[in-house]
Amino acid sequence: MNEPVRIDHEVAQVVLRPAAGVARMRIEAAIRAALDKYADDDRFPVQIVHADVKRRHGAYYQTPGYFLSAYRHRAGLTQARLASKAGILRHHVSEMEHNRRPMGKVLARKLAKLLNCEYQRLL
Repeated sequence: MNEPVRIDHEVAQVVLRPAAGVARMRIEAAIRAALDKYADDDRFPVQIVHADVKRRHGAYYQTPGYFLSAYRHRAGLTQARLASKAGILRHHVSEMEHNRRPMGKVLARKLAKLLNCEYQRLL
């Protein structure tokens, strides 16, 4: 039976069961190295990040169009690809992202499902 690898680290506690033939010590070393790198990364308080984003985006910050654009980028989709998947025109996506076209609840739900987000953010 393959015993699980247990790693206690300041960042996380990891328990995994490596597949047969996987070098346990090697996978443990790789996970520890990744956790060490994560712990060493510079972090910024969320208030600083929000203040910077708000400064850069101005009145556009946290509008439905802002969130549509952000979730679309997170999903790695172009406007054309999102429009195709949603069954709408590409320029409609652009207009919604620039807050020039309102989005109804039905379309918001459809887009939210495609973008894996809450539809309320798009309204």
